Order: sequence, then structure tokens, then C-alpha cells
Amino acid sequence: MLYGDKGGASHPNGDPNVCFLPPLDVVRSPSVPVANLQAATKAKKEYAAACEALRGKKLDAAEAHLRKAVEREPNYPAAWVTLGQILAARQQTEGARDACARALTGDPAYLAPYLCLTDIAARTQEWEEALKLSARALQLEPTNNFIAYGYNAAANMNLHRLPDAEKSALKALELDKSNRDPRVHFLLAQIYEAEGDRAKEAVQLREYLNFATDPADIAFVKQVLSELEK
Repeated sequence: MLYGDKGGASHPNGDPNVCFLPPLDVVRSPSVPVANLQAATKAKKEYAAACEALRGKKLDAAEAHLRKAVEREPNYPAAWVTLGQILAARQQTEGARDACARALTGDPAYLAPYLCLTDIAARTQEWEEALKLSARALQLEPTNNFIAYGYNAAANMNLHRLPDAEKSALKALELDKSNRDPRVHFLLAQIYEAEGDRAKEAVQLREYLNFATDPADIAFVKQVLSELEK
């Protein structure tokens, strides 16, 4: 799944009481909103049921449980974020944006909603918005937030700010030592292509292939690399 693509599957990470879809599943928030902890018991049960449905790839059931969760507890940031991600995956952009924004009313310093909104901006290629939101996410968590650096790099590249794009992409790789988000290698390849550095472009494409798992993306990158090496 390359930047701006629409896809993903659930995978809980960090806070054991939340379940986010990629790429939020690999980012640990520096704090857990009090509103998540104080959510009504029935709302928490609905959220847990939604997480179970997501693990079974049952999006309809997950969405239904999430809607019940926020109905029972309107101030439930994690539930709003997960709902927003599901709606984004279904290309229901306005509903997704509204859900992720609602999560900020529970805690304006919660990292996950900013990343959710950044992802939506990238999907819709609203790069100025993606740049602003990723910068805010980096203010909240600059230490290990390689996902935000990746989105920041993608936004800068699409806004033709190549030095800033390369800087953010390299920072993302520095933080993501286990290559949990290999898309950054492809992004760097695009940056180097724009800069006219074919050698570095090829290196990054090969690195991407070492870690990528999406068959369609792998086939596409192999084709690009083959043409580059002719």
C-alpha cells in the first residue's frame, strides 16, 4: 500500500484497549486519553466487540459495534478514530474526516486523530493539509513517530519541496529500524527520481522489495526497476 492508496487491515498495537488499522497500528501514542479510560462500560464492550470483528476482517460488524460505542459514549476518542479509519477504507471521506475530528474533542493532544486525518488528506491528495497535520503529529511525538515523518515526506514531495521531503523520509527510515513501513523506501525512490539520481532511486526500489508484502505493489516496483536498469 503506497502513500495515498486505499487499503489496510486491523492490527492492535500499543494500548491494549485500542485497535487501529494500518498505519496507526504501529505507532505508540505518548499518552492515553482519560476519555478512553473513563468511557462507559457498555461502550467499552462495544469497542471490544468491534476490535474482535476487525481481527476477523468483518468490517460491517465492526462498524456497527463502533457506532453503538460512540452512541453510548459520544466522548470516546479511540472509537471515533477506528470508525474513521473504517470509513476511510470504504472511501467515505467526509464521514471519515468527521469521525477522526470528533476524536479530538475528547483530547486535543491525542496523537491518533491527527495521524488519521493526515492519512485521509494523503488519500485525497490534499497535500497542504497533510503537511500541516503531519507537522502537528510530530509536535506531539517527535521521537518515534516514523509514520508522521513518512506522511510529511510524501506531502513535501508532492508539493515539490524535495530537500524537505528527503530529510523527513530519511528520518522516517532512521526511526523505523525494522522497516515496519517499507513504503518510505519507495517514496525516497520517487524523490531521487525527481532529483535525477537514478542510482539512489534503484537502491531504494530494491530496499522496498526486500520488505514489501503487497503483491500488486511488488509487481509494479519490479516493473519500474526493470525499466530503470535497461
